[in-house]
Amino acid sequence: MPKLKTLSRLLVPVALMALAACQTPHQPGSSTASTAPATTQTDPAAGVDASVQAPEAQTMAPLMIFLADTKPQADWAEIQLDESNTLYMEPDPFLTRNDLSSVEAGTAETGEGLLALTLNETATQRLTTITQQNPGKRLALVVDGTLLAIPGYSEPITEGRLIFMVGSKENAVTAAQIIAGQNAEPM
Repeated sequence: MPKLKTLSRLLVPVALMALAACQTPHQPGSSTASTAPATTQTDPAAGVDASVQAPEAQTMAPLMIFLADTKPQADWAEIQLDESNTLYMEPDPFLTRNDLSSVEAGTAETGEGLLALTLNETATQRLTTITQQNPGKRLALVVDGTLLAIPGYSEPITEGRLIFMVGSKENAVTAAQIIAGQNAEPM
């Protein structure tokens, strides 16, 4: 239970700021880069300024991906996004930076920033299992304590590459540098 309270305290202000900072919402029917998996759908609140961070961000891992949903789930942290939208997240991430083999920043045809995460084989199997067992949920991407994207998926994700729309190209580059390490250049 303490994990849920800590996670809620960290992500509530971030989620509220994320909605306020959203500058490039995804337009229905717009195209994304051809490398985006067909099983992910971008939430309009996904693009956020990467500079918006929780005060305790230094204690957070550089990359965490949580299973999330818009419907209440037993023992999941409740995150109030705004007056009418609530997100529920598992208290523990199922993917972290240790699960990556590479990270890349790019731009979609629409000009929106993309963050591409290539998973190692073990993480790919874990992602496939989790998305098979939890259809119709969301993936909550948290980089350095900042909630950057919460795309939904309708089918199990079997590819070892996740692509998130994160607002601007600058957001994508900043996130990739944080994930790779301060002195690293994204691929």
